[in-house]
This record gives sequence, C-alpha cells and structure tokens, in this order.
Amino acid sequence: MDSNQTPDSFIARYIPLVLDSIHNNHRDNYDTHRFGPEINQTPNHESAIRRAARQALANVGLTTSGAASMMAAQGWNLANRALRRYLPHLSEIEWLHSRFSDEESREILCKVLAYRALGYRKIKLPLNTPRYWKELQSMIDSVSQAESFDLGFMGFRAYKMDLHSCGYPIELFFNPVGAYIQFVLEPYKCQTPSGTVEVKEGDVVLDCGGCYGDTAMYFAHLAGSSGRVYSFEFVPSNLELWQRNVDMNPHLKQRIQLVKAPVWSESGKPLFIEGSGPGSRVVAETKASDALEVKTISIDDMVREQKLDTVNFIKMDIEGAELAALRGAVTAIRRFRPKLAISVYHNLEDFWTIPQFLSSLEIGYRFYLRHFTIHAEETVLFAVPE
Repeated sequence: MDSNQTPDSFIARYIPLVLDSIHNNHRDNYDTHRFGPEINQTPNHESAIRRAARQALANVGLTTSGAASMMAAQGWNLANRALRRYLPHLSEIEWLHSRFSDEESREILCKVLAYRALGYRKIKLPLNTPRYWKELQSMIDSVSQAESFDLGFMGFRAYKMDLHSCGYPIELFFNPVGAYIQFVLEPYKCQTPSGTVEVKEGDVVLDCGGCYGDTAMYFAHLAGSSGRVYSFEFVPSNLELWQRNVDMNPHLKQRIQLVKAPVWSESGKPLFIEGSGPGSRVVAETKASDALEVKTISIDDMVREQKLDTVNFIKMDIEGAELAALRGAVTAIRRFRPKLAISVYHNLEDFWTIPQFLSSLEIGYRFYLRHFTIHAEETVLFAVPE
C-alpha cells in the first residue's frame, strides 16, 4: 500500500470528509460579525466534469466503488474542485500531517483545508458551538452602550472595554469580536498532551504585528513585572490607537517597548503599506500614488541593537510576511530556541513552507496546529523546542 493511502495519512482523512460533506448546507455557519450580511450565491454545478473527478480519486488510489458511486450521485463539480485543489501539494501536506505531535493538529489540518476548499455551507469548524455564539454575543452586549468610534476597517467599531471580567486587568478600545478571540479564545496559547504552550512569567516576547496594542498588553500581563514585550507596528492609524490603548494601562506600559518597523528577512528594505487596520501589510510595489513607504527591520538586527540575552516567545500575525520575518530571525531562533506562535492562514503555502523552514534549522521543534475562528482566519502553528 502506498504511504499516502495509510489510515494515518492526510488524504485518507480528507477524501472521506469531502465526500461526507458535499451535500451539507449549514445555514448557521456564517459569521456576520466578521463579514457582514450573507450574500446568497448558488453554486453552478452544470459544468461538472465527472471524468476529472474520477481521475482525482484515481491519482490518490481511492477509486473504490463506494466513493465512485457517491461522487456519481451529485456534487461532482464541488467534490472534484476540493480533491484537485491540494493534489499539486499533496507531498508537502502529507509531510506536515506526519510531523504534527498530536492527533488534534492532524484533525484541524484536515478540517481547515476542507473548509478552505468547500466553503462555510459544507464544513463546520470545531469552534462553531452554542457556547461560542453565547459567549461572543455576551461580549458584544457588554459594550453596546460604551464609548466607541469607527475603526475605518470593514465597518468595525472600537468600544471602550474593561476586561477584568475576562481575567485581565486591561482597559482598551477594541472591537468586541477581536476581544473575544484575543482574550477568551486566546490564539497564542496552545494546550498539548505535554503541557501548555504560552507566555510565562519573566518571558521576553516579540509581538510581531502589534496592531492596536491588544496582544502586547495580553503578553505583558502574562510575562509579569519581570518580563518584557517588544511590539512591532508601523501603520500610522494603528499606531495611534496602539499608543492610546497602552497609555490607558500604565501598569503594563512599562513592560512594553514599541518597534516602529515591519519585520522582514533584512533590515532597511523599503516597502509600501497596503490595506488598513488589522489587514495592513507591506508590499514591494504598489500602484497607489499616496502609499506610505516604510523601512524594514530583521529580528536578528533588533536583538543585537537591544542587546537581548534571551527571547522566549515569538508571535507573528503579519499578513503573509511570516516566512520572510522568520528568515530574518535565524540567529535568534538558533541561539534562544524560543516558543513560536506563527499565523499560517494568509497563504496556503505557509501551512507547510513555514514548518519546513523551521525544521531545516535542525532545532528539534515539535509542531502543533490550532484554529481560533469559525471561518478560515486565525490558524496558528505552534513550534515548541524539545
């Protein structure tokens, strides 16, 4: 039997999930808080190519009569698309699947990739439970009468929030959906069979993608008075709210240092800001005549400049620049072997290219995958030194 057909392989999980899901029609699986009102669109199945679907199954050695009959019944186009989507990258995905250190990571990988291929009407991710909606609505209701203003990003508003009820002595202006994800779901904390991966007392933390200051203060609280957080943010509108929020929390402010530059593989590279709010990113070229130019900094250069003698935890959510930033942190990663929490959802290839890069450093990282929304965002790769 080919290794890709073993019960523990990705493809052996993925194909049955696709076949079991193509007739689903989950009407309670759309996040209006994140994406606004749903626009109903009926998929066009008329152009389905049954022969291509059979070939997709044959390519992975699963042309069983049961699978073929299910495929023949209906949903050919949808299933074919889902099966074909990952075939060019199957060896990389199988490598990743085999490298995870727990079963939960393998299940999440399969579910998240199926969601990305089939969409929200077909696949429900694990967080979509009554508890999720109840807690999220409670967070939204708690700020309904609070002072607020428009964030200028997808119609989101920032509300003045007191997070003591969530266990954090923090006040800030933030969107309640973002607050729920950050302070209740905790996307930079990972429960594993071997223990919890998180920032601990006294840790030195690199917060790459500081945005509005929420993650910097979250880490500063966990790191305590003996810890230190270096928060990287460079977008002027984000910086304005970052500073306002940090100023509101003087007990945490003294533990946080702002670095006004995007992290990259090298320092001093001129890039342009594109997008706004949490969706801001840097690009090498832009057609916008008024785009702001920024100069990058590498983590290795920043560590040298700050004369850091340790780095314990690195978090990255930087809109697809994660791999470039990691390439600029090789010396620090090899020297300090920090825990890593790296967003991989911005680019499909990041799911495997980032852990492949980290594996190439031969540090001995164990990998875990976790997902923190009911949609395709907030998939985080955790790397823990052995």
